[in-house]
Amino acid sequence: MPATDWFCLGGVEIANCARVTAYAQAGLRPHTMTVHGCCCPDLPAMLGDAPYTTPAADEAPWYDPAEPASAEFAGFMATSITGGNVAPVERGQTQRLGDGVVLGRRRLGPRTIVVRGLLIAGSCCGVEYGLRWLASALDGSLQCGPASCGGDDLRYLTCCPPLCDDPDPTTCLTPHIRTLREVSLIEAPTIVSEIGGNCPCAGSSTGTCAGSGSCPAYEVEFTLLAGRPHALREPVQIASGLTWDPLGPTDCIEWSTDPDCLSEADECALLEPTPCPLDPACPPAVVPAIPLPDNPCNCDPLAGRSRLCIDVPAGTAPIWADAVPVVVIKAGPAGPLRSVRIRVFANPLGLPADELQQCSFCSEVNVSYIPQSATYTLDGTARRSIVQCPGRAETSGASVTFGEQGGPLMWPVLECGIPYTICVEADADTITGATVGLQTVVRER
Repeated sequence: MPATDWFCLGGVEIANCARVTAYAQAGLRPHTMTVHGCCCPDLPAMLGDAPYTTPAADEAPWYDPAEPASAEFAGFMATSITGGNVAPVERGQTQRLGDGVVLGRRRLGPRTIVVRGLLIAGSCCGVEYGLRWLASALDGSLQCGPASCGGDDLRYLTCCPPLCDDPDPTTCLTPHIRTLREVSLIEAPTIVSEIGGNCPCAGSSTGTCAGSGSCPAYEVEFTLLAGRPHALREPVQIASGLTWDPLGPTDCIEWSTDPDCLSEADECALLEPTPCPLDPACPPAVVPAIPLPDNPCNCDPLAGRSRLCIDVPAGTAPIWADAVPVVVIKAGPAGPLRSVRIRVFANPLGLPADELQQCSFCSEVNVSYIPQSATYTLDGTARRSIVQCPGRAETSGASVTFGEQGGPLMWPVLECGIPYTICVEADADTITGATVGLQTVVRER
């Protein structure tokens, strides 16, 4: 089960046990409730926070100077989180005519996460304010605006780690933070019970309550759904700001007139191993080729490619998990970057890039055009491509992103804990000032 000490949704801290405990022990709690410090002891230091004092002084996530009740709310303390352990597995079944079934392809289903916890405050106004703040915060950051309705990132801890010896205590949390993508609220916070508190004016004719700590804490429950099933570790920076080595002059092009000249795809096909021969008198039936969509804008540059290769060391991901790359390419100020090709090679022997068989790549991604000074991101964690032009909003890069030979895109995955080499090629006449960066993100079940 994910740790209940801390988690945030869409960049907003929802639960922080250390923060709530500090505020409650300072008096923001029902007068009949006792709160003990049973949370992760060094959490504030590992989050980079000073010791917690009051919501107003600390500028707590819910604090609003225009709302006096916000200073009387101590926060949400999660007591249980279920459903976030392992992604559920789904597999179709088709009954055979005889005994048994035919199993379909395994796929990971969405994670349904049920959270239960306490809303603690020092007054009736404070706890009511906290309930409405929590409901609003769980709506997420996108709110189905122009960007997307796809949900937000949910970041949480797998456990409470001890304070490490690193001079920067925030690094102690890094190995234990996980992220779920495309998380949305599907059941709003519901009050399950009330704990502590006893309003002395409940039976009065006015029906009002005065006095600090007279209202109970609310025990609430809500449900989140993660559209992407994998739990992601924090990104590992492999390279950043790399530039291509320029090629020589490319003004002169020699055209081939050889009728037997083969394209790169045809050359790779010739290198494929010959299948085991069968009975020549009874050849297997030939299945018609299914036409695949392609895009004429995806083409190889005539003047040659410039190539930049990055080694991904073994152990980037455990052998029982896999990792996905996040490639960031920025076009130079001189003009757009054209005909970018990203190839991923399994390299268990640790060979130099120039010794790899160029037809042995595991996956290929082609990007036909990146505007001048724009940043293109191929995000394997969310399986989307983004183009960010200076001073403009993000836009989808799907219209310029293709798979091998301009066909459908197959997202690259790094498996088995072995070394990989990722090569980024581009039209040599357009690489001036362009840079490449690479991160890898481990995906867990």
